Amino acid sequence: MPPNEPTKPPPVITLDDQGITQLAKALIQRRTPSTQRGILAIAGVPGSGKSTLAKALIDLLNRAQTGLAVGLPMDAYHMTNTKLEKLGLRKRKGSVQTFEAQQYFKHLAMVRDANKRVSLPTFDRTIGDPVYTGTPEHTVGSQTRYIITEGNYLLLDELPWTAIDELADLRVWIDIPTERSKRQTIQRHIRFGRTPQEAKLWYETNDQLNADFITQRSRHADLIVRWP
Repeated sequence: MPPNEPTKPPPVITLDDQGITQLAKALIQRRTPSTQRGILAIAGVPGSGKSTLAKALIDLLNRAQTGLAVGLPMDAYHMTNTKLEKLGLRKRKGSVQTFEAQQYFKHLAMVRDANKRVSLPTFDRTIGDPVYTGTPEHTVGSQTRYIITEGNYLLLDELPWTAIDELADLRVWIDIPTERSKRQTIQRHIRFGRTPQEAKLWYETNDQLNADFITQRSRHADLIVRWP
């Protein structure tokens, strides 16, 4: 379900090929000043397809010009497993308190400046920690005009998350049925090494709590998108 909406509901886009193109055009048409890069922020519950949509948009924009768009996933700002162990938060990894939110927004403000070249972290699911690769796909350079960022908590109605309003040109919420997001989240856990039983338990004791928190505490978006 979408987060709380204003009196006039935001437009809804279906994420087929035409809809993804429409979303890319909506970002381009925001007419961001030449001194700034355009930023599109995607929010949604676990398993809603945020990274899938981000990749589709990045691929589409980069077909026009190599390096035109770069991704900034919020997952890259997970606290390390070592830090989570020290804080006693390892079993709640992925909850709002387990992210380096200040560092995320610091980097987002940096890449907003079109004159800055920034090396960004990414999240390595095989080890479960953020890493710096230094590769072109994780580097914001002089040719980069658009940043596609995505994360569970980008529309939370509390600090520091409300900073997204000043940094993003377009805020998008993925509306998805609960059973579909649950299924996709469990499948992802299995893909990265958990047994089906472990994946289901992790969803019920962690991901579902996070999903409920997100839908209850998030604000409205500029656009709502739905997978076909």
